[in-house]
Amino acid sequence: MKNARKRILSFLLTVLAVVTAVFLIYVWQEQMQGSNSKPAIICPTDSISVSVESLGDRSILLRDVTAMDVEDGDITEGIVVESISQFVEYGHCIITYAAFDSNNNVSKLTRHLFLTDYVSPRFSMPAPLEFSYSSNFDALKCIKAYDCVDGDISDRVKMVLKNPNDDITSVGAHSVEFRVTNSLGDTSVIEAEIDVYDKTYTELRMSPAISLSDHLVYIDRYGYADPMSFVEGITVMGVTYSPEEYKGGTLIVDDIDVDYNTPGTYRILYTCDYRGEYYGSAVLIVIVSEVSD
Repeated sequence: MKNARKRILSFLLTVLAVVTAVFLIYVWQEQMQGSNSKPAIICPTDSISVSVESLGDRSILLRDVTAMDVEDGDITEGIVVESISQFVEYGHCIITYAAFDSNNNVSKLTRHLFLTDYVSPRFSMPAPLEFSYSSNFDALKCIKAYDCVDGDISDRVKMVLKNPNDDITSVGAHSVEFRVTNSLGDTSVIEAEIDVYDKTYTELRMSPAISLSDHLVYIDRYGYADPMSFVEGITVMGVTYSPEEYKGGTLIVDDIDVDYNTPGTYRILYTCDYRGEYYGSAVLIVIVSEVSD
């Protein structure tokens, strides 16, 4: 009888141990499932439109975005902008948000980001693309580039010869292409000519040098640029004259091919003589762009 009771007690203790173990495993699994649950990121719209300036404003980029977690509750303040993609099309990116809970579980959400006032990178040309064949010139020093998102990106400008077999150091005109790409993957391109000359000291001194305030300008479609407004002066033998003061010859402006109604790249050619014997020239590149919204 005693042995029977012992066997029953031993059986009951074994059952109790198994039940306890199963219960503890169940509780542990429930706790693990609770700690591994990801936060929920909530956004009522799948797109957002902002200005370029607002790209640095977290409150605007996170507009209408909230996050909730089963254990932590409202964790909206912890949402971060994880990334902004390059353009999927002009002015259109994908923005990715991430939210972390106290257990380092992370959730992500993407939506479309539209830049309302974006413009492609623009070039400027502070100096003419004219060089003596005997000089060790660098045409890239005459080209600057500015981007509304990245700021000054002049160091990203690349130059490509239109004719790969062209010798850019030889005397004559050389067709080139300047390219620059911003962090959003948008590339701007302009075509230009590099003029490499071979002039004697007398020719350099006697030939009129036409100074322009700009060598490259952007004009909105249907706008207009007065060519003479860019002429700062004409220099001969070290003396600079205004266009009105210059009496040594005639300044001629050729802008007949510029079409302000059609987007594209155009050239205005300025030529000037000195006593009908020596000649100088300058080029203004005009880029006609679509009218800004």
